[in-house]
Amino acid sequence: MIFYLLNHVENAESLLIISTCNVNFFGRGERDYVEKMGARARRAGILDTLRVEKSVRTESLAERFNVSAMTIHRDLAELEASGKLNRVWGGARSVDSDFIERDVAIRRTTNKEIKTALAKEVRSLVEPGEIIALDDSTTAEACLRSLLETKPAGVITHSLHIMQEVSKVAPEVTLTGVGGRYVAATDSFLGNSSVRALESLNATVSIVSTTCITKAGLCHPDEDAAVTKTAFLELGARRILVSDSSKFANSGMHFVAKLTDFDHIVMDMNTTEEQRQQLESSGAQLHWVETPKPEPTVPTPFLLS
Repeated sequence: MIFYLLNHVENAESLLIISTCNVNFFGRGERDYVEKMGARARRAGILDTLRVEKSVRTESLAERFNVSAMTIHRDLAELEASGKLNRVWGGARSVDSDFIERDVAIRRTTNKEIKTALAKEVRSLVEPGEIIALDDSTTAEACLRSLLETKPAGVITHSLHIMQEVSKVAPEVTLTGVGGRYVAATDSFLGNSSVRALESLNATVSIVSTTCITKAGLCHPDEDAAVTKTAFLELGARRILVSDSSKFANSGMHFVAKLTDFDHIVMDMNTTEEQRQQLESSGAQLHWVETPKPEPTVPTPFLLS
């Protein structure tokens, strides 16, 4: 099934495509909509396709977006010039990089036992009747069921999965779903449209996770994901970081937040002395959870090729 949301950004009409399953084609009715979309939205759609499929052919993109092959050639040239893809004979492929996050379907099955243990600790930090802002991390997803036991006054999220879960499990809870550009690889809405939608919202507590922890703080491999995560963090009067210790080994080029921005940090005990000292120097209240050592959460470069 495919849903369409029309969004006006900088006076240019763009079409946001929200896929609830793995769809690799458009029917005739969908093409009528796609034909109206501008270059900006079409190129965003190309990048979303690459995030999932890793490589695409010019002819299939032309059919998918109902434009000429020459139009797609121009799109690919523009995207390559900005460093967002590599053109190859007959199409394009995603940029090989250390800064690529695993697909959400893989992340949901990784370190599930650890996420469950961390979620129990997060639950103890939330009072009944709070307004909870949750980011699109699979760690935040793991916290959801226990957080709903606190009978929150509201939940704010940009994760499509969390929206669906809240509406199904706790329909009595006021749910605010933040839209924008849907990205299938993260099953969430990301980017400036999402950030602008948050400007009129407020939460008593923000709960976020991260892809990577560096000496600078939290980082992310994707720029749109980073700015959206930062905006969700800023919603809460209290801010909770929940993460497993494997994130210290990851890389991300886009800054999200400093560790000093958090009131609470929930993490497993499998850290080095240096990592522990870094967390202690943040000034946040630390909550250590005893768990097995987490598996790595981002593929090594040779697995990405």
